[in-house]
Amino acid sequence: MSVIRNSYPSNEDQRIEQDIRAEVELCRDISDIHSLGITVECGVALLTGSTETYSQKWAIERAASRIIGVVEVRDYLEVRPNDEGHRDDLEIQSAATAVLGWDARVPAGVRVNVTDGVLRLDGVVERFAHREAAEEAVRNLIGVRDVVNEIRVIPTHTSRRLAADVEAAIRRRFALGFRLLTVSVDDGVVLLRGVVPTFAILDEVERAMRSIPGVTRIENRLLVATEEGAP
Repeated sequence: MSVIRNSYPSNEDQRIEQDIRAEVELCRDISDIHSLGITVECGVALLTGSTETYSQKWAIERAASRIIGVVEVRDYLEVRPNDEGHRDDLEIQSAATAVLGWDARVPAGVRVNVTDGVLRLDGVVERFAHREAAEEAVRNLIGVRDVVNEIRVIPTHTSRRLAADVEAAIRRRFALGFRLLTVSVDDGVVLLRGVVPTFAILDEVERAMRSIPGVTRIENRLLVATEEGAP
């Protein structure tokens, strides 16, 4: 992802940093925001420090991406479980397997492996949404330090049919505000090009593509344009 900007007001970064902190304060289960390091330069938000759970780390990153003016989020937060949150790898793997088995959104065949608190998902599914659901299912487990999603999505439609489905979804959801957005499809891979006004909307466009059957991968080359740099 790239950022278009001709000039950038010096006080804008300070406003963005304050807005990120205010947004993070609204997140559940995040008690010590003062230990969170936030710096912003030309709309790029840098997150440092540590959290007690992976779900907190994920929530902070998402909160930062929602703020108007943020064009990129660089997350360097570390997950450091406290004594009460410590679980060994076998406990985490057993819990993750159970959670995946009970989640109706996750199809059979998704496997999990845990090493040093890093949870890896693999397997084959038919929809990108299934891949995303599996990651969401295990995100909040106690003791998880990171989630690596290696689940593969198999193509189910021809490129022509998939391109038509993608274009229809774009028209339904973003037709009025995304005249500069173009989409191409090749063997299940969706390539997004164009300009969007915010980092959060960029993510919403990508999320819309994930729900379409047959999408195996998304190459996001959308540009985020600040108001001053928008074409």
